[in-house]
Order: sequence, then C-alpha cells, then structure tokens
Amino acid sequence: MTPAASDAFATTAAARPVAIARLAVVSVFASLRRFWQTRQAMHQLSEMSDWQLADIGLTRCDIDVVSLSVAHGDVTRALQELAAERAAVRHRVRMS
Repeated sequence: MTPAASDAFATTAAARPVAIARLAVVSVFASLRRFWQTRQAMHQLSEMSDWQLADIGLTRCDIDVVSLSVAHGDVTRALQELAAERAAVRHRVRMS
C-alpha cells in the first residue's frame, strides 16, 4: 500500500466513529422531537371538549387507551386509524 493510500485509509477509518457519533446524536434529537410533538398533540386533544372530540371521531377514553398502549409508536397515527375505523363502522351501519 502506498503512503498516500495508507493516509486516505487512515482518514476514512478515523472519520467513521465521527459519522457514527453524528448519526447517534441526530437520532436522539429526532426521537426527542417526535416525543415533544406527540406530547403537544396529546395535550391539545385532552383540552378539547367531548363534543369536539366526537366531531373528529374520538372519545376521551380513546386518548387514554392509545397513549397507554402505543409505547414507542406514532400515537397520533393510531388515533387517526381508530377514528377511521369507527367512521367505517358507522357508515356500514347506516348502509344496512
């Protein structure tokens, strides 16, 4: 291996731990950002009246159940899916 190739390899090898550390930091900040956004969304939903929640297809109980059952997933997506399922059931009941 030539000295230039050896230097290039050493530089690349030294850059790998830095890249891995950078990825880890970015991942931590992305997780914190997601957590904070979910927390804000849950707070906004909890401040809504029962009528407002019913208007978007949810109940107060839905918020509690989903927030406890979805450990690391997307809580807002789970609530959207729950509301969509409930709307589909209502539609089927009306059509029959």
